[in-house]
Amino acid sequence: MTLPTRRRRPRVRAVSSILVSEAVTDPGAGSRSDAASPPIPAPGPARTLLLGVPRRGRRWPGALRAAAAVALPGLAGLALGHGPVAATAALGAFAVVYGEGRAYRARWQVVMVVAAVLVALAGLGAGVGTLVHSGSEWTWLLLVAVMTAVVAVGAFLVDALRFGAPGAFLPLLTLEIAAALPSAGVPVGAVVSWTAAGAGTAVVVSMSGALARPRAPERAAVAAAVEAVDACLRAPAETGPRHEAVRALHVAWMCLHDGRLGGGAHPLTRTLRAAHLRLATVVAGTDEGAASETDDLRPQPPLPRPSARYRLARAARPGSRSWTIVLRLVVAGPVAGALALACGVGRPDWAVITAAMVLHQGPDRVLGSYRGLHRFAGTVVGLGVLAAVVWAAPTAVALVVVVAVLLAGTEEYLVRNYGVAMVFITPLALLLGGAGVPHDFAVVARDRLLETVIGVLVAVAVLWVVLPFAHRRVLRCADARVAETVATIVQARTAGERTVLPELRRDLEFDLHAATTAAIVAAHTEPGWTRDRWPEHRRLHETGYRVLAHPA
Repeated sequence: MTLPTRRRRPRVRAVSSILVSEAVTDPGAGSRSDAASPPIPAPGPARTLLLGVPRRGRRWPGALRAAAAVALPGLAGLALGHGPVAATAALGAFAVVYGEGRAYRARWQVVMVVAAVLVALAGLGAGVGTLVHSGSEWTWLLLVAVMTAVVAVGAFLVDALRFGAPGAFLPLLTLEIAAALPSAGVPVGAVVSWTAAGAGTAVVVSMSGALARPRAPERAAVAAAVEAVDACLRAPAETGPRHEAVRALHVAWMCLHDGRLGGGAHPLTRTLRAAHLRLATVVAGTDEGAASETDDLRPQPPLPRPSARYRLARAARPGSRSWTIVLRLVVAGPVAGALALACGVGRPDWAVITAAMVLHQGPDRVLGSYRGLHRFAGTVVGLGVLAAVVWAAPTAVALVVVVAVLLAGTEEYLVRNYGVAMVFITPLALLLGGAGVPHDFAVVARDRLLETVIGVLVAVAVLWVVLPFAHRRVLRCADARVAETVATIVQARTAGERTVLPELRRDLEFDLHAATTAAIVAAHTEPGWTRDRWPEHRRLHETGYRVLAHPA
């Protein structure tokens, strides 16, 4: 939203002065401005980051839906005589994962859009794969280029819109698996048809409970939040439960907003508001050691998300976090693919997807490095799982069941521990990409392991070498956007333009979350520089939240 009075981006100190003159601060604000800032955020313990598996509410219903979205079209295809190729429906079934945790009012839209994207990417991947497998070894660079472009665009959209996990991972995995299927004798038409069958089933399965229990997602989200808050209040001194409780509250509020309950007097809204206030009295305004943009809890419940246009416009600005992710992906993809080809490994696309999956979730060097370890360790264990499947020599029916179980495991752990999720993803990708168990497991395992090492090393190197000071620029830009939005709200209040204030307040809360994320990344990456900037960032942060606390 651009007001007629909007001017060039103001400086942070100027904005703070304006706010004081407009009397929007609370009585104790001035005394806090000179108070000592809390410690800057620090990464969690390595043991927790590597081995921790947070509960994140009830995951098993989503895992069952994921398994059903694979099993139903796959087993139906076998019954009609189509053979193991029916398991390819799993590529479209990936769409069901993106609906989990969302209110039914928003779920069907998300799943349908993702389903359409997966079908399109399956067709693109199979088409490119046909060209690659019929050409010379260096035609693999075409697939490398396509994969890099797809993940760069996907990562930009996911980060800009704050889409969350699994982000661009499953679309890229669909493209990569589809590109491998022509070498197994699966024609492009069959790849697209079976992906579409799985996608359609994913939409139906995802919405299967809407008629019987239309508010089930909202109830589950609120129940998980209340449980997490109670667990936190039993151990208020421990940061782990606090992070989980605040995250669960944020997820529940977004679910209620999607279900059009966030601002009403529905019993679920009252229950969640009571839990929110119970926790806010303990942790309000404390973000030391925060692990995400949602960890800075305030007494005011979170507002709905701003419009997609606003979020995309913010991300499109030079210096944004989203552009940092894109630029690193554009470097890492071709480098990983070219190195894999130079080493004579048969599948350079595996190196590309490994590098992309380490980088696409965000620019945090520390968390990205741990993600690389997760990728490697999970791949090693996942190859062991694949070895067991190869030894068992499953029938076509058993193969579909195995694929369904692997996707269920992926859904269960993908947002909880990436390393554990890779234990399921590795055999899933290799079984689907080969249209069955691999004929030469030793070669496949060797190539997969080598490609994973190449991808992880390239990704970690890019994290630490490419745009090494991007975190400084991202934080400065994020803080400047907060200052700009605060100034716009002040101007709107002065001009009496009350009708635009609700939208501007939503924009401001989004910008504050983005600035918190940028500050956390900077603190993890360069603690010394961030410590010097922290007081200014905190003053602006507090100013923004005081503005949100005074809606009139």
